[in-house]
Amino acid sequence: MTEPADTSQTLLEKLTAASLVHIDARVLALHLLGDEAALSSQVDGVMEALKSGAIKAQTSSLSLYQILAEVYRSGKPGLAGEVAKALQVYTGLSMVPATPDVAVQAAEVRAQLGGRPERALQIATALVADAEVYLTTRSGLKRIAGMSVLNLEDYPTGGRSR
Repeated sequence: MTEPADTSQTLLEKLTAASLVHIDARVLALHLLGDEAALSSQVDGVMEALKSGAIKAQTSSLSLYQILAEVYRSGKPGLAGEVAKALQVYTGLSMVPATPDVAVQAAEVRAQLGGRPERALQIATALVADAEVYLTTRSGLKRIAGMSVLNLEDYPTGGRSR
């Protein structure tokens, strides 16, 4: 049985209410590489809130690797330096290195959920830091024990969940 969607708050309201938000690489890639116009207003709002410090967030240092892999795959290696610098302007966003604790947690996550190692490392980084919210897109994730999962696709342009 699926839980009814919480329509009482917008995406930004939920994110700003959390003490710590983990943002996965795909969300950052949407902003930095402009991949999906359909989600651009949600991503732009999140990034503006990060810039202003309204959201305290983190991402794994692996996010830089994941985003730069897309840059190189697209045949635009000259863009790599700009993308790396762009992540540094968000005062509300910290890059968390992969520590041994994260690696151990990632192994457990991957054993339970399967999927790619990058996803397990992102989730593990969020869990080790006690993030309240995991912000993602197109992941298929609906639930992580002890943490809310918010998918950008669940929030139309107006920002309220469907």
